[in-house]
Amino acid sequence: MALALHALIEGRYPHDTLYLIGFSDYARRMEPRELTADGFERVYGTNMHHAFNLAGRLLAQHPRATRQVIMVTDGEPTAHLEGEQAFFSWPPVPRTIELTLAEAMRLARSGVTLNIFMLEESPGLIRFMERLAQLTAGRVFLMDDRDLGEYVVRDYVSRRAR
Repeated sequence: MALALHALIEGRYPHDTLYLIGFSDYARRMEPRELTADGFERVYGTNMHHAFNLAGRLLAQHPRATRQVIMVTDGEPTAHLEGEQAFFSWPPVPRTIELTLAEAMRLARSGVTLNIFMLEESPGLIRFMERLAQLTAGRVFLMDDRDLGEYVVRDYVSRRAR
């Protein structure tokens, strides 16, 4: 999905910018070629808090643009930053949920649209996503990973045409 979106933007919308952020215990900016590389870190944690924070810093560089976050996840937030250190807990602790929602709300208040794609439907993830959507006016979708790429690309093109 990310590679298809990258190719679409480079070929059809060269003035748009796509930032890719991978996240586990920490979030980090990635280049498209890294998506196909072997050895992506296998550590515990779904640090949406750090991912939303990093996305906000990158999107702040484009204040006049139509800005959106497209997040794909198979788990609820289980990590957050304490200073510069990642804190992990399964099941998630309230502090992780609070910090993650606060960061998402900060994005929404700054005019960023949140589009979240869930690849699982665990009760904790569903509860978290319902709350996230309510607080940010974002969109949350439960998707089969086989349909995700087609849907995201089609949605991007239709929103871009508006």
